[in-house]
Amino acid sequence: MEYSKLYDLINYLQYGTNLHIGVLFLGSYGNDMVKLPHRQEIHAGVLCDEFKTQNFDRCYRCRNKAVYKALKTKKDFGGVCINGIYEYTRPVVINDEVASIIYIGNIYDEEKGFPRLKLHIGERKWLLDTLEKDFDEDKCRDIGRLLESYIRVLLENYTAKPENNPVIDNIKSYIEDNLEFDIRISHIAKLFHYNEQYLGRFFKRETGKSFSDYINLRRLKKAQYLLGNSDNSILDIANKVGFNNVTYFNRIFKRTYGITPSEYRKN
Repeated sequence: MEYSKLYDLINYLQYGTNLHIGVLFLGSYGNDMVKLPHRQEIHAGVLCDEFKTQNFDRCYRCRNKAVYKALKTKKDFGGVCINGIYEYTRPVVINDEVASIIYIGNIYDEEKGFPRLKLHIGERKWLLDTLEKDFDEDKCRDIGRLLESYIRVLLENYTAKPENNPVIDNIKSYIEDNLEFDIRISHIAKLFHYNEQYLGRFFKRETGKSFSDYINLRRLKKAQYLLGNSDNSILDIANKVGFNNVTYFNRIFKRTYGITPSEYRKN
């Protein structure tokens, strides 16, 4: 997939550093000029990826805490995450709504972050070399201002194609990032500035599927991939894609594909 001018700028800003820059778009804000690959919509990095493997739920809660703080205050802030990695967060506010949230992270904060990092990495001190050092909040703020200015230009001067409704694309991206968890329409409605009942009808009209049907379909697609490309047990796979009841997972998988997960793996 060919990505946008925004992705080009992010690559330029990250070049030669260990920084990770991500942008999460919310509501109906977005167009082809700001489309990003999955890795630039989430928190990522060598250590970040490892911590997610160890305890994804902890990272998920920490990230949502930052999202809600950005939505509430509509101001930029910085700090270390629950694992000790520094990240700067900057909401882009348009018409008094948070249109997107900029994340500049994968930064080593020796004073505040090291005690938490030491707890999680143990003797593997070399992992600290995967973080960007000597990068303070003022530098993050400079990059954040530049990105915000560019995002505003791209949103104001380019309109989305009618067939690609930004809010639907943004919601789909959010769902894809959070399949492992209990995704509720009430949570998404609050995050994307929509009335819950209206959003449910709007989503079904645009996609042809209800929220629950769409989420189950994406979970099953991810389960298919894991069944064919990992050695994880069926119970583990069910949990990884958000089905906490393996019996229900087996039943809905067979109802959808005509065979059980174990039969699918054998075939």
